[in-house]
Amino acid sequence: MTAGTDTYRRELVQALRAGNVAPERIGEIVAEVESHVADTGEDPREAFGPAREYAAGFRRPRSRWSAAARPVPTLLGALCGFLVANGVVGLVDDEPALGMPAWIVLTAGAVLWIPSLVAVLRLSVPVPDPRTGRSITPAPGPVATAVGMGGTLVAVAVACWGLAVLTS
Repeated sequence: MTAGTDTYRRELVQALRAGNVAPERIGEIVAEVESHVADTGEDPREAFGPAREYAAGFRRPRSRWSAAARPVPTLLGALCGFLVANGVVGLVDDEPALGMPAWIVLTAGAVLWIPSLVAVLRLSVPVPDPRTGRSITPAPGPVATAVGMGGTLVAVAVACWGLAVLTS
């Protein structure tokens, strides 16, 4: 496996994920590419073209709902951060946040974090190699993903708390 093949594999996996291809099928496609490259010695870009163009042939159409819902986790994540920041500032200032008790705003922010977490977890499903059964993608586990996202949320809360303390 050359560095060029590794790079092509990463690009191909990313393009196939973006094209709504199932993880098992992604593993099969990557295995076929790697097998061809190993047998012929060709560069994958010469044999299959750019990864995005090759992946476009395997793209699964999205339903209207999934296409329309694509930005929703990002928007919910942004709203979550906004609510957590306002809730923390409300706790520090001992004043209502957005016209409500700060704990309600913080709880709403925590609840809105869940759909964003689910969306990220769905994108980080490992791609199995059909030849070995092992994962061909270095994906963090669900616990690491949740801890990372939760840590970011806590960092936002601490930063807002620090700013509120400094400015009050």
